[in-house]
Amino acid sequence: MSEKVITHKMIEAFRAAIVHGGMSAGADALGMSQPSMSRVMAELQKTVGFPLFLKHGRTVRPTEEAVALMTKVQQSFLGLEEIMRFSDQLRKQKMGRLSIATIPSIGHSIMPDAIEFLRGKYPDVFITLSVTSYLEVARAVRNRQADIGFTADILSLGDLETVAEFSADCVCIGTRKWLSPKASAVELKDLAGKPFVGPSGTFQKRLDALLATTGLQLDITVEASLFHSMSELVLRGMGVSIVDPLTGALHRARGGIVLPLKPTLSYTFYATAMSDTRLSQPAQDLLRYVSKATERARTHIESE
Repeated sequence: MSEKVITHKMIEAFRAAIVHGGMSAGADALGMSQPSMSRVMAELQKTVGFPLFLKHGRTVRPTEEAVALMTKVQQSFLGLEEIMRFSDQLRKQKMGRLSIATIPSIGHSIMPDAIEFLRGKYPDVFITLSVTSYLEVARAVRNRQADIGFTADILSLGDLETVAEFSADCVCIGTRKWLSPKASAVELKDLAGKPFVGPSGTFQKRLDALLATTGLQLDITVEASLFHSMSELVLRGMGVSIVDPLTGALHRARGGIVLPLKPTLSYTFYATAMSDTRLSQPAQDLLRYVSKATERARTHIESE
């Protein structure tokens, strides 16, 4: 003799009949015909061994046993809804997560605006941002802790590959105390006699090489390792400096003066990812946003 089994279809029909106040309304809610609903309810009552609905005039009402059974059914459906919510979270984590690692010059300048743009376009995407050294950027991408990394050096270690390149000229930044907003550009010789907020590290070596071609000796009064810090010090009236174009754009937005530098000093940075990684749509849109922002910074300076 076959064992009687309560099917999910029976429970779904039973719950709909209770929730919607009758079998006709329950059938409509489920998109079932009235005869199909009655047949399923008859099968359920036969399986449980007691009546679930009794006629009262032209309507049917749930029995006490049906009300008690409904309590358990609701618990079961709440569990299913929780499973669906959890599954949705897992889907979003897998399909909607973007992890970015970047050097400070990019992380402190363009990246906040870029992330704001991505959040507006992809509200379900969970984004993480790590601002660190270029070595840590490489490590994060290689260990797959970051989907994409931004650095001023080409990273071609192991399975890392460059997926985009961005370039624009560095700029001279200052305030009205030291620079004229009416000037069309700043030549290196114009910096003589002005207090200079100097860089350190790799960029310092590039700047020193440029200065060596002119024989100019800058009056460096303060030195900082980050472009963002250099801009902050300049905004406080401590002199002038030379920074990357994206930091320059932020400096201008904060009320500072930004002018082209003559002769030019290019600044190039790169986006890197694992060679076997297929960049998500948000990651591709991030690259496009950074490219347009770099172009805007270059165009703005050239048009001044």
